[in-house]
Amino acid sequence: MDDREIARAIAAFLPRPVPVVVRTSRRVRGVSLRFLPEKGLEVVTAPGIPAVTLIRAVSQRRDWLVRVCERLAAEGALPGSRPEANPDRLVLTAFAREWRVGYVARDRPDCLLTVRGPDAVVVSGAVADTEAVTDALIAFCRDRAGLLLRQALAAVSRESGLAYTGVTIRAQRTRWGSCTAKARINLNFTLAFLPWELCRLVLLHELCHTKELNHSGRFWALLESHVPGCRSIDARLAAGRHYLPLWLRRGFTAAPR
Repeated sequence: MDDREIARAIAAFLPRPVPVVVRTSRRVRGVSLRFLPEKGLEVVTAPGIPAVTLIRAVSQRRDWLVRVCERLAAEGALPGSRPEANPDRLVLTAFAREWRVGYVARDRPDCLLTVRGPDAVVVSGAVADTEAVTDALIAFCRDRAGLLLRQALAAVSRESGLAYTGVTIRAQRTRWGSCTAKARINLNFTLAFLPWELCRLVLLHELCHTKELNHSGRFWALLESHVPGCRSIDARLAAGRHYLPLWLRRGFTAAPR
């Protein structure tokens, strides 16, 4: 079987018609699956893996494929799908946190978000106004993501032995994060929407800048010591914005430093 035939066989495991791309890379061991919103499923396999083994490996992860496919479809992030005007849930992927979202129309010019328990929120007000709804959702996500990112940065700092002097959570448009000469770190709250592997890489990337405030060979060697294979993971950040839900992506187009 060639790659196209394998891709068609894999597509049969998906609950919706989604483009599937199969490619070989010497950088991976075994089989790696990656769902890219608006692009489809990418299957990366190590050289020499038989087609039947590859297809079996994908079939064993069908439950995960179904969950991710349905979530992206609900967000309008699958190729050919139409986004809902307002999302029915908020998912901070890096921290496995999720909230159901309900809507109540009220006579007011803006929207108010109210927390209803540990896993549910309600947006009330001008819910037909997409911009007003987005503003309310961003405020909530920025607050929750900020708390989680602060805790995560502190934990990764202790784990790595790389100290910092302070942290600021921002809504940066072009960076996932940055670090000043005084070892103060700025983090984009949208990091919380990325897979944890990518989020953690950014945290360590900025912590390494407390020692090497550049992208020299010494910097990459330091990052590699904490994250083996960091360059291949870092390359995935180029497509990181595709992990952001569509309702959020209109205003944020974060890219790696």
